[in-house]
Amino acid sequence: MKRRALGSLIAVAGLSAVLMASASSAVATSAHAASKKIVVGVSLAGYSTGFWAAYVQYEKGFAKTDGLTLDGPVSSGGSAATQAQNIQTFINQKVNVLLVNPVDSAAIATSDQLAAAHHIPVVMMDVGPVSGHIYAVVRANNLTIGAEAAKYICTSAGGKSTTTGTAAVLQGDLASINGLDRSNGFINEMGSVCPEIHVVTYPTLWDAATAVSDATTALNAYSDLKGIYCSFSGPDQGIINAISAAGKSATVPLVETDGVPAEMALIRNGSLSAAVSQPVNLYARRASPTRSSQLSASRSPRSEPRVSVAARSSTSTAAQRMRCRRYSSRRRT
Repeated sequence: MKRRALGSLIAVAGLSAVLMASASSAVATSAHAASKKIVVGVSLAGYSTGFWAAYVQYEKGFAKTDGLTLDGPVSSGGSAATQAQNIQTFINQKVNVLLVNPVDSAAIATSDQLAAAHHIPVVMMDVGPVSGHIYAVVRANNLTIGAEAAKYICTSAGGKSTTTGTAAVLQGDLASINGLDRSNGFINEMGSVCPEIHVVTYPTLWDAATAVSDATTALNAYSDLKGIYCSFSGPDQGIINAISAAGKSATVPLVETDGVPAEMALIRNGSLSAAVSQPVNLYARRASPTRSSQLSASRSPRSEPRVSVAARSSTSTAAQRMRCRRYSSRRRT
């Protein structure tokens, strides 16, 4: 079985030159004016995973390079109410810009409106809002993430329109646009490339223990299981152990999302079949207020960074074939 790392795109949408203009004008009246630096309040849904731990380190490095002062990051512990309180605190402290990884795509609208009322630009990372107006969204195309996973499992199962079987999707939180898009991307793509493969879904709410339990359920319930797609990277080793215990390591590939170092190590040692990689360094770079301003001031308000799909052959670890794709970003309001 081939082991692969599939690249996902980063899209920057809805960029506005007002971002830096508002941030700069706010410095004179903020509590941080004495520092003469732009103060950025960072609110994350949580950062206990490898992906977000890496993000925090990149963001700190870019902030130092750009001469920004970070207030945070502050974890919301997966609670939308806690995140709202944290953002209220940032607003009270008169930060100049907010970087937010929303817990809930709908609930964040209230905090966004409050920030707008105080003329504080908001850049959302990884998850966008379902409504409202913000200055920028930095996120991957999560429909593509799910679609790439479906293609891999379809190909592993035979890759024909007549191929039959079952594929299990361990969903994230469907209240999150990312969780919903990854699930829909997988289901829609599987319906296109392998329409006879039946897709079963399990809502895990991004909980690793739930994902491992649901994977075990699928392994026991479906003798024709052709693959498992997990929407996030946390449960990898537990699911791998469950597949092994079921005696299906050779027949049931596991595909995950993120592409963090732990996943790459599992791919190299042959335990994990594939990972759809999100370039976390670009999340941090594009979310920087300085970088967002440069992009919005360019000839095009959209950023279309190239994305590479790297494939590692199981018979040759030295050779890798790289493909680059260009995607259009979407404007979000």
